[in-house]
Amino acid sequence: MAKDLQQFLSEFEEELPANLLHVETVVNPQKYEITALLSLLARKGSEQIVRFENPLNVKGGSGVPFVSNVFASRGLCARAIGLDYDHHGMALVEEFGKRERMPGETEIISDAPCQQVIRKENSADLWELPIPLHHRKDVGPYLTMTCAMKGLDREFYNISFTKNWSKSPQKMSVSAHGHHHLARIIAEHEEKEQPTPMIVILGHHPAFYLSTCCLMPYGNNDYLTASAFLEEPLRLCPSITWGDQFLVPADAEIIIEAEVPPGIRETQNPFGEIAGYYQPAMQSPIAEIKAITMKKNALMQGIFPGNAEHWHLGGIPKEGTAFQSVKHKFPGVKAVHLPPSSCGRFSCVVSMEKERDSDPRRAAMMMFPEIEHLKMVTVVDADIDIYNEREVQWAVVTRTHWDKDIEILRNVQGFRQWMGEAVVIIDATRPSGVSFPEKIEVPPEAIEAVLRKGLV
Repeated sequence: MAKDLQQFLSEFEEELPANLLHVETVVNPQKYEITALLSLLARKGSEQIVRFENPLNVKGGSGVPFVSNVFASRGLCARAIGLDYDHHGMALVEEFGKRERMPGETEIISDAPCQQVIRKENSADLWELPIPLHHRKDVGPYLTMTCAMKGLDREFYNISFTKNWSKSPQKMSVSAHGHHHLARIIAEHEEKEQPTPMIVILGHHPAFYLSTCCLMPYGNNDYLTASAFLEEPLRLCPSITWGDQFLVPADAEIIIEAEVPPGIRETQNPFGEIAGYYQPAMQSPIAEIKAITMKKNALMQGIFPGNAEHWHLGGIPKEGTAFQSVKHKFPGVKAVHLPPSSCGRFSCVVSMEKERDSDPRRAAMMMFPEIEHLKMVTVVDADIDIYNEREVQWAVVTRTHWDKDIEILRNVQGFRQWMGEAVVIIDATRPSGVSFPEKIEVPPEAIEAVLRKGLV
């Protein structure tokens, strides 16, 4: 059986039943009831996947079940690619780095599950889906999963997480910023005054989605990368609108087929984005809905923007890419982490065994071109658990000489100008050539003995 979202949820619930929460009560996404519940779970530190069985659609009628929090913890991301739940540290990062370099393959099938229900033209109605309002000042209901487009003159598909404001039953915005590959594909079509075919994929196996966050070059066929992450051929089928000229993931839950007309721009936003602030109003392309297809028993998937699963999706894949790059130059690097406290993209922690006192700065410098929007890199010794922010902060305050170990680099970042353009490097490694006290430690054998006795 091919991997899909429902297969993953079924196996996950069998393994960890308490970590999948079924909400049977009717909820109204237009009254923030989905994100309110997700917010309360986050405050409690819950890592539960949530399945809303009876959400209302945008019009107030019955919608398909809605699933969120699939990426709410690093453990969930580890399970998504077949690792043990507790292999959420460097084992997860290294597996990412390995899979993004692996070849993949696709398989074209007929009788695709994603096309068991087909709605075209006026019956293809976005507002029959349970599209949430996420934050108080959001301009409207937004889809928050991946869009896919095909290269104009080349056989590749680009898949990227982005947002789509459902402006009407047959129209949505396309939030492709200038640095996105999707924006480049749209621009290439517009140069020839052609509409850009696109799809929105609302539900698939979580490994499929994690693959789309890899830092791959323009022209990479993301369908093949998805196959590598799934560890099986990615099943595809001809689209309803464009036939075999545009293939779609056959095991997706729901697919929206749409076209981006050339040259049209409309306002979208405010919308709560990954940094935890409202993105201001801006001009963006729009997409006209051509068809909506789905499984007979479809689930709709979404992520909660500006919260944990958004940060993990943005951070973990970048850790894998950055680790492989810096490790090649500095073999003493042990780990790279983009913590949730910095939204999985603005701050990076590197642990290493340095050979020279200049190594931490040089390794830190490599992070900025590898990770877009990065504002701070902290380098610590290999004895620091970089997934424990208390330990990292302890290293910073006890091992950093403020007058020598902090360096500010100006005019580096510019995407969010309100955040400033300068970046900072903190060398929180023990200084060489000076007497430095030894770190305290409880004997490891005592820890193991207590664990064996079941005292904790």
